Amino acid sequence: MLGHVQLLGLDVLEPSWKVTGLTVFTFFMFFVQHYASFSFLTTHLDMFDVFTECFSISAVGLEIVIRIGLLLHHRKLLNETIEMIRNQNKLFGNSEAIKKLATRFHKLVAATLHTIAVIYLSTMMFELIPIVYPDPKKSNLPLALYIPYLPHDGAPYWHLNYAFHTIMNFICVSFLLAVDGMLVLSIMAAVYQIKELKVTIQELDTGAEQTALNRELVRIIQIHQSIKHFVHQLEQTYYLDLMVDFGFVCLILCMGLNVIAVDVMHPIGFFLMSAAFQLFILCFCGNLLLIESDSLSNCAYSIDWHVMPVPEQKLLMVLIAHAQKPQVLRGIFMPLIMSSFISVIKASYSYFTLLH
Repeated sequence: MLGHVQLLGLDVLEPSWKVTGLTVFTFFMFFVQHYASFSFLTTHLDMFDVFTECFSISAVGLEIVIRIGLLLHHRKLLNETIEMIRNQNKLFGNSEAIKKLATRFHKLVAATLHTIAVIYLSTMMFELIPIVYPDPKKSNLPLALYIPYLPHDGAPYWHLNYAFHTIMNFICVSFLLAVDGMLVLSIMAAVYQIKELKVTIQELDTGAEQTALNRELVRIIQIHQSIKHFVHQLEQTYYLDLMVDFGFVCLILCMGLNVIAVDVMHPIGFFLMSAAFQLFILCFCGNLLLIESDSLSNCAYSIDWHVMPVPEQKLLMVLIAHAQKPQVLRGIFMPLIMSSFISVIKASYSYFTLLH
């Protein structure tokens, strides 16, 4: 996952990271892409479908440039978040239930990241568009933009534009795969921390000697505080990323649906599905965090608290009181939950039906 940003010269999580030739090349490619998009848009105002397609592509490029800036800005917070994930197993004991949960966490994260990789990398199929869906309006190239000041409809310039499209597609996919993968990993780590806390609460020996029981309850409260701090750290790290993600995915869907409204079989539909999946997987993981944290107070109440001494019952009350509010990540305007994803899809579909 981090290897993808290393290929782009953006492995800012390395303590010794510095600007390299790959970093300069990545920024240069985005500069050329934005200039090429601007040039294409200004010369194709009378071609609605390719103009809209180019606008959607430009939105993706702008989203990634903004998120690269946020990655550099939040470099310290990201390193702290990764360190917290590495140390999360130290918070809990070594019971069999905890070990099983840790194994399930690693398997689920691996499966989720592989799924994200497959879906994101599927957008590289765009390079086959000139074969399966040639479009003379964009010189039979995969994307609706050309390298400025060069011809684009004859060899070797057509091949040069094709290579440019392929490289830009790979850069975008690699960056989004690394950044979104890290966000999914962080959210799933928070979810499994809450699951492990529930197991620790359920394994609590309520009939134990008072001193040992008090010590264990204090440890459980400290773990809960640590989880809340971790979720708060995630929100501080990613709230701007999430706002950018929500905004640009909604824009990309609406603009792409302009093309679909003209030609339902247009291959940009696969691109729109990938954009929708990007938002879906993040909202789905955020929803898991909401569900797990929302049931924490019920888990604490379900133990045999009535056999505990009164001082320990009060400690449990403190835990229940602080667990009442579920943990939710927010992108300033919208929480990262499934209802937000559905709202974006409904708004995009309403826009599509209006056009169609």
